Amino acid sequence: MTATIEIPPSGDMRWHRLLSGEVRPTYKCLALRILMIRLTHAYDRPDADRPALVEELRKFFHDNLRFARDDFATIVQGAA
Repeated sequence: MTATIEIPPSGDMRWHRLLSGEVRPTYKCLALRILMIRLTHAYDRPDADRPALVEELRKFFHDNLRFARDDFATIVQGAA
């Protein structure tokens, strides 16, 4: 039996800290590294739809957790 992993809600400040660049972990998953480059640049724009960017990052983890599990654990556990 596998444990269910709870992805934090959009309002969780960890997402905003990541996308704003306040926290800069080293990612193991190449796809996540590429996504984060795009999302952090978009997040920094004055006209950014920040809630949509957070949702895109959450969706990435929802859809790709088997590849990005270690990175997700680092982010959620605050070791980033």
